[in-house]
Amino acid sequence: MGLSQPTVARRVKALEETLGVSLFQRGPNSLDLTEAGRAVLEAASPMAEAANAVPRVAAAYRPDPSAPVRITATASVSLFLSLHAAEIHEAAQPAETAYIPTRRKLDLAAGEADIALRMRTLPDGSDDLVVRRIGQIAFAMYARTPDPQAVIAPPEDPTLSRQAAYVAEFAKGRTISARIGDMPIRYQAARTGLGAAFLPCWLGDSDPDLVQVTRPQGDLIEDVFLVIHRRSRSRESVQRVADALATLFKRHRKALVGG
Repeated sequence: MGLSQPTVARRVKALEETLGVSLFQRGPNSLDLTEAGRAVLEAASPMAEAANAVPRVAAAYRPDPSAPVRITATASVSLFLSLHAAEIHEAAQPAETAYIPTRRKLDLAAGEADIALRMRTLPDGSDDLVVRRIGQIAFAMYARTPDPQAVIAPPEDPTLSRQAAYVAEFAKGRTISARIGDMPIRYQAARTGLGAAFLPCWLGDSDPDLVQVTRPQGDLIEDVFLVIHRRSRSRESVQRVADALATLFKRHRKALVGG
């Protein structure tokens, strides 16, 4: 915090006097939170998170044409984008591009990202978000052989996602050889012959060492939506990258849906 110990001690003491409770149990060489201290810490945590968000929000409103264009997407989509990073970089110039692969839905309003590629369903409505469907991405099971007896399963509970539930159903009567959540690592494991893995079709179909064990259909074909906060549209680099992404998905439509 850049503060000296005496300064922190005085401020903690002042806070205790204001609240009328002891926040710490003080020992000769220790300082432990009391029950009241733990309760106050829990109540104050959202305040800290809100304070940390302030610089991000302010930066999002600060006109800076050279600021990086930050794209957030799942690992499957991010890996696909990485194959076309030069094209996306060309669209962003003179700004840089930054990729944020995560399944967590980053807050565009808080400035956590500039462009989000989200899958399956249209994001919850907000007048400040501009949303357009740019394509689809399909998934299937891939292995070294057409009839694999082992499966590389995701680590999460099958009830938590459609993909995990699909793999769990496919694995019935087969051996679970490993549980791997990271998609690129799961792909490499499937290439070694460890077992069948759930992969995006654009990746599995492009590898001559893998065969498609199941056909993509129904819930295995997901819509992809491009989401931008209205504030970010004023940045030309963001708009150019958004257009480039839409063009990219249109040009590779057949590969993305397993065609």
